[in-house]
Amino acid sequence: MLEGYYIIENPGVVPSERRFKMRDLKAWGYDLHLGTIEGERAYFVSGIGEREEGETYTVGGKEYHIEETQTEIPENARLLARIVIEKGQPYLEFWLEEEDTKFPLAKEDPRIILKRFWEKEKLTQLLKSVRAVGLTTDFYKDNVFVKSIPLPYEEYPPKVRRVLREVRDIHRDLMGFGRFVFQYFGEEDKVHNYRLYWTLPTLHLFDVEVANEVDKVLGMLD
Repeated sequence: MLEGYYIIENPGVVPSERRFKMRDLKAWGYDLHLGTIEGERAYFVSGIGEREEGETYTVGGKEYHIEETQTEIPENARLLARIVIEKGQPYLEFWLEEEDTKFPLAKEDPRIILKRFWEKEKLTQLLKSVRAVGLTTDFYKDNVFVKSIPLPYEEYPPKVRRVLREVRDIHRDLMGFGRFVFQYFGEEDKVHNYRLYWTLPTLHLFDVEVANEVDKVLGMLD
């Protein structure tokens, strides 16, 4: 790993929180409800299709009543999320902010949500390549089938250079942060031999559009 590698790096700040859309929440596997918790007006979530409008149920000793299942994020509200690390384990916390009121929605293992989300969206490259999830997520691919020395950038074919441009665009336009380390060993029997390490902010990967772009790039040389 000490020779013939190409690095794309944006040493920006890993985001502490991020705003999301209803499309993202659905992809994570949740319905958003307006109703009451213990008689107090609130927004809350349940698994998609698990609850119905008008239903009253109890979770953790608290009574929930669903008045309406939302189809969009309310105009005067924002869906926000962040990653926290507690006792060495990552958690995704997400909530709805309505003017000065904050409605906690859930605190879940991000690895479970990402797996469910990526399986639903058929993002197979993300599923196959992910290695670690925390504030950042690491991806690794090793498609080296021939013994050779990694080539210098000047010898990369146009298709490989196009992939690297896509990575730079993702870092610049969608992330603002990331590290991509790449080695290319040439082409054998129409198969590209390469190895890559890619670190990206985990929060961004909960965005449906961003996740699709990263998945596409991870598969471009296969």
